[in-house]
Amino acid sequence: MPTQQTAPYLPGGFTYSGVRAGLKHEEKKDLGLIFTDRDATVGAVYTKNQFPSAHVQYCRQLTPGKTFRALIINSGNANAATGDLGIASNLRMAEGIARKLEIKPEQVLTSSTGIIGRPFPIETIESSLDHLVNQLGPSPFDVAEAIMTTDTQLKVSSADVVINGISYAVLGFAKGSGMIHPNMGTMLSYILTDAPVAPSRIQELTLAVADRSFNCVSVDGDTSTNDSFFLISSQPAQEDTPVSIELQNAITDVAISLSKKIAADGEGAEHLLEVTVKGIPDHSVAQPVLNAIITSNLVKTAVNGKDPNWGRILMAVGNGLNQTSLTSHPPITIVMQGTVVFSRGEPLPFDEKELSSKLAEHDVSIEVDLHQGEYSLTGWGCDFSDEYVRINADYST
Repeated sequence: MPTQQTAPYLPGGFTYSGVRAGLKHEEKKDLGLIFTDRDATVGAVYTKNQFPSAHVQYCRQLTPGKTFRALIINSGNANAATGDLGIASNLRMAEGIARKLEIKPEQVLTSSTGIIGRPFPIETIESSLDHLVNQLGPSPFDVAEAIMTTDTQLKVSSADVVINGISYAVLGFAKGSGMIHPNMGTMLSYILTDAPVAPSRIQELTLAVADRSFNCVSVDGDTSTNDSFFLISSQPAQEDTPVSIELQNAITDVAISLSKKIAADGEGAEHLLEVTVKGIPDHSVAQPVLNAIITSNLVKTAVNGKDPNWGRILMAVGNGLNQTSLTSHPPITIVMQGTVVFSRGEPLPFDEKELSSKLAEHDVSIEVDLHQGEYSLTGWGCDFSDEYVRINADYST
């Protein structure tokens, strides 16, 4: 069982539960619930995969919204590529928990994660709803555990923030270890706060947070059919009230913490890879360059082998630039673990043995400077090991 972490900051208005319904072969929790005791405002972003799960299709119709009350989450079955029956089963799950909580079905959001293409076990879920509701309490750890698939550890993060002299909490939890390359938000991720956010501002805030966190993490370059990120405030502010920079920063910090936990827990990962691209004109150039580096199998295997082969990084940057408006050959600088190996288009001598020993550390940093602007973007990935192949070769069998 995953080790529980220290008690996080807990936003008011939320309770949680997680139980074992029997959706997995293992003796693990696989059904979770987030509940609010009042109408809450919610924003969300979802996968851009062209075969979205039933829950993504359902939730897209309900977000952003201002009457959220509950979110039910299952692991062990993705309810993706399950046709009309999967759509109907997802609705049954929402309607079932709505009845138990005495709220409206349209106040319920859903999430699913697991194996794609398997019939959705709605009867098994329905038989566990009473137990799920009866277990509601103040601790988020059971629901954080219930959403795990190949994850090896709970992914929970929190922060406190003071706005106009009043203290608020931000709590986030996520699951994700493989099939990670968001093109919207992430895997399954939930960030909750009791700080006031106007319904008219929640979606804008959700997108801004995703762009600086979940859209900057990759394990294997594969965007899931189920990726979803929900941001929920239990205290809606008056319409058009601006979001304070303090709150946006706190939520972004929690999202970045979760992103790093996901990358560090990548299937078979031995190293957390943090990549910063800077000297960039804007986000439209930074994102494809960042993605090209953290998804390159040659970069990932070099990190796994402690090989200071900076040419692979140069290659990846060039591939990323092919997707941008930059047509010149920028005078690139590459820094690995604090060692400058390539400066403004020229290779520099360095101690390969010493740098290789630095690459043996768990956290590996790469910095790329294109000297073409003031914008910078940081993202997270992991190395590529033999264990990744074994885990994914055996996943559904």
